[in-house]
This record gives sequence, structure tokens and C-alpha cells, in this order.
Amino acid sequence: MNEWKRYVECAIKQYNVKKPVIEFIRHNENLTCKIIDNVTKRAYVLRIHKPIDGFSLNTVQHSYENLVFELNFIKEIKKQTNINLQEAVKNKEGHLISKIIDSVTSKIIYVTMLSWIDGKTMSHEDINWEEEAYLTGVMTAKLHQFSVNWKYSQKENRHRYNQEKVRKTVMRIKEAVNLKLINNKQYHMIEQGANRIIELMLELDRKPNTKGYIHADLQKSNLIVQNHQILPIDFGLSGYGYYYMDLGGLSADFTPLAIRKALLAGYRLIRNLPEADMKYIEGFFIYTILLAMETHLHNPKFKEWYLRRTEAICNDYISPFLNQISFYERI
Repeated sequence: MNEWKRYVECAIKQYNVKKPVIEFIRHNENLTCKIIDNVTKRAYVLRIHKPIDGFSLNTVQHSYENLVFELNFIKEIKKQTNINLQEAVKNKEGHLISKIIDSVTSKIIYVTMLSWIDGKTMSHEDINWEEEAYLTGVMTAKLHQFSVNWKYSQKENRHRYNQEKVRKTVMRIKEAVNLKLINNKQYHMIEQGANRIIELMLELDRKPNTKGYIHADLQKSNLIVQNHQILPIDFGLSGYGYYYMDLGGLSADFTPLAIRKALLAGYRLIRNLPEADMKYIEGFFIYTILLAMETHLHNPKFKEWYLRRTEAICNDYISPFLNQISFYERI
């Protein structure tokens, strides 16, 4: 039996699911499966909080305390907005977080189960792609507006997308030079780009309502289209950071330009977004890419991407960014 199946079967015994049908979804920072109760026909998402080998991101969200935060974050968004998020499912003992034992390290692995959201994963091939991008902007603005007003302890050990994290990200990417994934010239430009991102973060720190708890991983694969609504899933990388980071990440994933413009138009329906602030979105556009480079540094499947994309990232994004030339409408 595959190792992941052993984990899933051990975990699922802790929940009131009858005759479970298991469907593997993906394994990145979590092992994720769809579970169907073959008696009630209800569907769930089972998350085993163990990252796949080669997933380099420091997954602080796998601690018990931070899973409690994540589930509370989702609960409060659902309660205080009209964004129809998943709901956490209690195990047989009435707890929202379960435990299994890693068969290799004998360490505890935490498990959570969420309700399943019907719908389809967003795709650039969707007929209504531009409308979906607009609705994504609206949803993201509602998420940020909630965060502005939500009071929660900032002492939680969630990911903190701040200046220190940018510096750590760039230091990690330096390993790519030794791995012959990038050259010294490319790394120097990445380092300069990161320094500019830090400067922009410091600017945002002097402005009101620019940061709070964010999703931090908004992309098509984490967006469900349901009855003309866009519903975000997978808050596993959520943390304390700048609101423009969510828009930068979405912009890096949304093409062509008309789609990105629709995204921003939807956002502006709810929250103010001056044209002068586009430089921040471009900065976080680049930072999202740098985070991906860090995350997949030791993932052999990502080697070809590094070799193929790094030069273009430097030339098309970082170089104009450093020269304060907007690239958003030219890509």
C-alpha cells in the first residue's frame, strides 16, 4: 500500500464517515484528498499536514496552534461576510484537529477535515474568464475589508510576509546558484529586486490599512467557481502580510492584460486602489515568483522551470521594476 494511503486510512478512522471513497487530489504543503461518505453521499476534504519531499517552504502552519488559527480565520470570514467558505468538520471525539503518527519519524502529524465545496476549479479556458476575474477582484476586496476590521492577536506564529521574510527568501534562492539553476548575474538582479520590494514595504508601513491577515496563495487552482461566485480554498499559507500581496499573486497568475484589468476593476468596486499604488502590486507580483522559486528549490520537477524562466523573469519583470518602469500592461 502506498504511504499516503496508509496515512489517509489511519486518519479517516477518526471521523464519522461511512464506507469512505478516497480520491487523491494533490500533495504539496499538505496531502489532500476528497472523501465521500458512501452512505450519506456527503463529500469532504481531508488534509494531512505533512509536506511532500522537496517542498522547501518553512511550513509553520502545521503546528497545532496555527491550525487552530487557520480554522478560526475561515470560520470568521464565513460568519462575517457573504463568502461561502468551507466549514471545519469535527472528529469522533468532537475535536477539529486530529493526530496520526508518522511511520518514519514517529512524530505527530496533524489532520483536519473540511466540508467539500461543489463547483469547478477556475481555468483560463473558461468561457466567462473575464467575468470570473472581475468577481475574483470583488471577493478579494471583501476578504481584505474583513481583515481590516478583524481583531486577532498578531503574536500567532503564522507566516509573516514582511521584510525579514523577503530577506530569508532571497538567501534561500542563493542556493540555486550552487545548484546551477541560476547564474550569479541573475541572482544579483533578484537580490536588487528584493531590496526594492523591502523599500516598498517600508512605504506601505507608513500608510493606514495596508496589511492584515491575507490568503497569500490566491491563484486559479485555489479558486472555485460556483453559481457566479468565486470561493477561495486552501488557506494553508495564510498569514500576516500586505493586502497587495494577494493582488500581486493573482496578477502573476491571470493573463492576458484584459483579465488583470477585470481583476482590479472588481477590487476597486469595494476598496480604494489608486493608480499610483500599482508599483506595490508589481513588487508583490515579483515576490510571489520569488516565493515559488524558494518553495521549489529542491523539487526536481521544477529544475526545467528554473532554467527556462529565470532569465525572462529578470528581464521582463525585475529589470523594469528596478528602473521604475511599469511592466503590468506590457506582459
